[in-house]
Amino acid sequence: MKPKVFIAYCSPSKSTRHVAEVIEATITESSGSVEVLDLEQQDRYGEFKKQLKEAGANGCLFIGAPVYRDMVAPPMMAFIESLPVVEGCHAVPFVTWGGAFSGIALWQMGQALIRKGFDLAGGAKILGVHSMMWSHASPVGQGRPNIEDEQVVSEFTREIFKRLTENQIQTLALEVLDYNDDGLTKELKDRLGQPWMIIPKTVDEEKCTQCGVCEEVCPVGAVKLVDTPMFSKDCFDCFNCIRLCPEEAIESGVPLEKIQGMILDRVVKFNETPHTEIFLP
Repeated sequence: MKPKVFIAYCSPSKSTRHVAEVIEATITESSGSVEVLDLEQQDRYGEFKKQLKEAGANGCLFIGAPVYRDMVAPPMMAFIESLPVVEGCHAVPFVTWGGAFSGIALWQMGQALIRKGFDLAGGAKILGVHSMMWSHASPVGQGRPNIEDEQVVSEFTREIFKRLTENQIQTLALEVLDYNDDGLTKELKDRLGQPWMIIPKTVDEEKCTQCGVCEEVCPVGAVKLVDTPMFSKDCFDCFNCIRLCPEEAIESGVPLEKIQGMILDRVVKFNETPHTEIFLP
């Protein structure tokens, strides 16, 4: 019996969506059955989880998110915590990262999935253009994921699907996903479970036309347009509202130029390679 494949992803800047689409195309080319969920489609959560639970040990969940502040984007962690316990179902976490530092994101996802009863069949990190560099002359990760990244992801997906179909799957040890130096990640692990610190945002009321774009592009519904945009505690600083505001009416409490400078400093400091990497047992 061919496995039932599920893909769930969070992708404010579309790099993770790009990878998810490659995975979906590869499964389809292999005549596999696949169900896809963008985490912005909150009305589909219930049915997706129900189908995943019904698939049981015959299911495999590819689940992807961008790296934010060296960790997994908060909406994805909340989604994993909401999943039903599915003993024997396989999972394949994947992250896209912007070239500064991928931190503990892949390990963090793997740990949460194991707690839900999943067996890890593999994992992957894929370089994407850094989501905070849209206005920079030379964005970190520019042009990524590229065709070479797509080929790596496709071959990786094909291999996992083959192993699942032939019942030759093995379990990936969680520690394999903890690939960065302990000296660089200990502080991150100590911060797990702490509240997400949101960067303050202000609205220039003279520029704001109340067009509603900020509300539409927020992936977690954290922006509500009253007289001007209002930001809730669900905000995790994807900056879609700032990046896509047609009037440039929303400003970050930390200047974008300063954020970009910090990113460039971290690229040099961590010098993390390889940029795209797969992990198989």
